[in-house]
Amino acid sequence: MEFLKPYLALIESKLQAIPLPETPQSLYEPQRYIIRNGGKRVRPILTLLSCGMCGEEQEKALPAALAVELLHNFTLIHDDIMDQAEQRRGNTAVHIKWDNSSAILAGDGMFVQAMLQLQQLSDDVNHKRVSEVFLNGINTVCEGQALDMEFESRCDVTRDEYLTMIGGKTSALISASMQMGGLCAGAGDKKLVLLEIIGHSLGLAFQIQDDLLDVMADPEKFGKRKAGDIFEGKKTFLMLTALERCTEKERLKFIGYMNNLPLSSKQVEEVIDAYNTYGVIEETKKVVNSYYDKAEKALQEFGESNYKRDLQHLIKYLKQREN
Repeated sequence: MEFLKPYLALIESKLQAIPLPETPQSLYEPQRYIIRNGGKRVRPILTLLSCGMCGEEQEKALPAALAVELLHNFTLIHDDIMDQAEQRRGNTAVHIKWDNSSAILAGDGMFVQAMLQLQQLSDDVNHKRVSEVFLNGINTVCEGQALDMEFESRCDVTRDEYLTMIGGKTSALISASMQMGGLCAGAGDKKLVLLEIIGHSLGLAFQIQDDLLDVMADPEKFGKRKAGDIFEGKKTFLMLTALERCTEKERLKFIGYMNNLPLSSKQVEEVIDAYNTYGVIEETKKVVNSYYDKAEKALQEFGESNYKRDLQHLIKYLKQREN
C-alpha cells in the first residue's frame, strides 16, 4: 500500500518517540516491546484521513491518532491474556514473554498513555467531545468483548447478536477513530455521522471478511491455519449462517462438535461441506460487499481531496485483501 506509506511513516515516528521512562522496567519495557512489534496502524491512519477529509491538515489529529493506536495495543495485550494466545504479530505475546501480572499492568499503562496523548490536542479542538467519543468507543469495545465471552457457552447465538458483538469488539474503535479525526478538524454533525457510518461499516466488513478468509484464504498468505476458527469451534458469521440454514439434525450434530473441542479434520470437512451446500460462502461474500458498499456510499458525500482518494484506495485494497 504505497499510497499509505507517508501516513504510516508519520505515525510510526511519533509512536517510537513517545517518552516512556526506563523504570520501572517491568511496566515500560512491555509497552515499548508491543509498540516496536508494529502493526498495520489502520485505525490511526483513518484518524488522519478523516481529519484531512474534513478540511484540516492531518498533523492536527496526530495526538488523537496516537491515542487510538495506544488504546488498540492495550486491548491486544489484554485480549491475548483472555484468549491464552501465545503469539501476536508473529512475536511472543506480552503475557508469555513476561507474565500475566506484568502484561495487565503494561496494558493499563498504555491506556493511561493514550489518555495523555489527548492532552496534546490543540486548544481550538473540542477536547470534551473528543474524549467522550474515545471513551464511549472503549466502553463499546469492552461490551463487545464481554458478549464474545458469553457466546462461548451459548448454543443459541443468532447472526444479529453476532453483528452486535463485532460492532462493539471490532467496529467501535474504528468508528471512534474516524469521528475523532473529524472532531480535530472541527467537523459538523453531518460529517461526524458519515464518519461514524464509514467506520462502523468498515469494521463489520473487515471482521466478517476475516471469518471468510479463515476458510477461503491461502494459509501461507493469511498467516493462520486453514479453517482454524472451525477447528476451535468459534461462532463466526459463517458458522451461525450454516446453523440457521441446515437441518435440525445437522444443527445438533455441529453444536455437539463445538461442545467437544477441538474438532477433528473429518468434522471440519463436514462443516465446510455444509457451508457449500447451504450457500454460506456466497452469502457471506454478499454481506461483506454490502458493508463495503455502505462505507463507499457515505464517503461519496465528502468533497474531493487527496485524503478522500487515499481512503477510497484503502477500501479497494481491503476488499481484495488475502490476509
